[in-house]
Amino acid sequence: MIFGSPEQVRVRDAELSDAAAVLKMLNELDQETRFMMLEPGERALDVARFAGWLADLRLREDCYLVAVRAGEVLGFTHAERGLYRRNRHSANVVMGLLPQARGQGLGTKFLREIDLWAKRFSVTRLELTVMAHNTAAIRLYAKHGYAAEGVRRASLIVDGEPVDELVMAKILGTSNES
Repeated sequence: MIFGSPEQVRVRDAELSDAAAVLKMLNELDQETRFMMLEPGERALDVARFAGWLADLRLREDCYLVAVRAGEVLGFTHAERGLYRRNRHSANVVMGLLPQARGQGLGTKFLREIDLWAKRFSVTRLELTVMAHNTAAIRLYAKHGYAAEGVRRASLIVDGEPVDELVMAKILGTSNES
C-alpha cells in the first residue's frame, strides 16, 4: 500500500515496467547536466534491452532505485556489486537527479536506501566517481560518509576539455557510516 499524495516523490525499486520512463529520464539527464557520463544523443533508447539489464540486476540482487512523482521518474541510483568472490563485497554507485528533483533530500534518501541494501547483501564497500568540480555532489557524498581516495586526472573529456574525477568510497560497518 502506498501512503501520501501523488504529488509526493517516492523512492522505490525500479520495476521492469519502468524501463521506458527511466530511459526517458536518463535522456533528459543527458541533456540537462554535464555531470553524467553520457552526452546528449549518446544513449540508445532501446526499452527492451534496458528492461533486460534491469532484470539481470534483479537476478544478481544488485540495486536500482528510482524517484517517482505522479508516475514520472525524476532520478535514479544504482549499485552493482563485483562479480567475483574477491570483489563481491564492493559495489559501484551511480546517481542522477533531474534539476526539478534536486534540493529535496532525494540524494540523501537514495544514499540511505543504498546503505540498507548494502547491509542486506553483505556489501561492505561502496565506491563511486564524481567530477572534481561537482561540489554539490561531493558535499552530499562526504556528508554520508564517503571519503576521497584519489583523483583520476583528465579521466574525462567534457566539452573538449579534460576533467578530473574524484574516487570516493565508504566502508560500511565503521564509525564513518551516516
